[in-house]
Amino acid sequence: MKNVFLVLLFSYFAFASMSFEKNQKCSSCHPMIYQEYQASQHANSTVFKDPIHSAVYDKHPQKNKLQKYRCAKCHTPAADNIEELLQVNNGVIPDVKNDTQNEAVACAFCHRIVDIQGGAAMNKNIVSKEERKYFANLKSHHNSAFHDIETNVAVFENGKLCMGCHMHKTNKQKFEVCSTEHNNMDGKNNCITCHMPKVAGSVSNVHKTKEHAFHGFPGIHGDMQKYLAKYVDLKIKKNVNGFSVTISHNVTHSSTLHPLRMSQLKVEIVREGKSIHLKPINFFKTIGKDGKVSPPWLATEIVNDSRLKAGETKSFNFDFKLAKGDEISAQFGHYLIKPKALKKFGLEHHEESKRFRVIAQMRLKVE
Repeated sequence: MKNVFLVLLFSYFAFASMSFEKNQKCSSCHPMIYQEYQASQHANSTVFKDPIHSAVYDKHPQKNKLQKYRCAKCHTPAADNIEELLQVNNGVIPDVKNDTQNEAVACAFCHRIVDIQGGAAMNKNIVSKEERKYFANLKSHHNSAFHDIETNVAVFENGKLCMGCHMHKTNKQKFEVCSTEHNNMDGKNNCITCHMPKVAGSVSNVHKTKEHAFHGFPGIHGDMQKYLAKYVDLKIKKNVNGFSVTISHNVTHSSTLHPLRMSQLKVEIVREGKSIHLKPINFFKTIGKDGKVSPPWLATEIVNDSRLKAGETKSFNFDFKLAKGDEISAQFGHYLIKPKALKKFGLEHHEESKRFRVIAQMRLKVE
């Protein structure tokens, strides 16, 4: 096993720019999975399709000074010129005309990952050089005329597969800008169980099954209420001075992972048909230098961290004189980018960046 790992590790470094089958090719046998994937952030992770990623990259000194696209490692890993994209001062930057870069986080790339190697700056995906052999976590499979497949692979079952890109990111100051900070509280949930839940429909046209792992990857970009609401519980309780809202954050990581994100608790009172909006409570992590906010590439410290942690339950009191018939509405959700940062990145008119994405909500009528 050790020798196999060393061969695969060598393959990764020696053949960093590999050839990967196009996503479209997968659609003929996996139409439902392909449709889910096409709507996911994995399929839209490039600077050409993700306005937020593009806005951050436009401000990064690597674009204007070093002519390097370090983000390619995770945002366009199937690019045929990824080695050049990751090199410094060679003039190679993202090219919308390069169809392999437009493959984004390609189906074939993920299904050729055999292991993850830890790294100080970020982890590395160990990718098999066998172009037509894919890996998965099905307990059994049918042979395919198009590719070989190996199932029941551990990294696909325990969520380690995702940690090549989603574990952590450290800048040149050796400061960890973002981290998943995974804390498996119940020993059951991981990236796969939460973000690739089982849904109805066959895994393929060749191997008929009643259900398959959802490839829309629900998260802050997807339908959180449909797939992830069960992990966040809200409770409203009337008290002497008003009421309280309790959030049970039964998630295996903090409420947001990237420092540009923000979570928020919104509370509204409806009285005789009129809405009264109380001051929202914000949850976020701010990074910076010398106690001041700075770009991620310059940050050396956490300036503030008010996020809900993994498994944390927290109550918030609202001093508000309630009346019979009042209806209290509480919503907990996320923003892709902090509202105060929208203008800085030129996203103040981008509706998706401004949208509040609800994951959990509750109403209580005062009797």
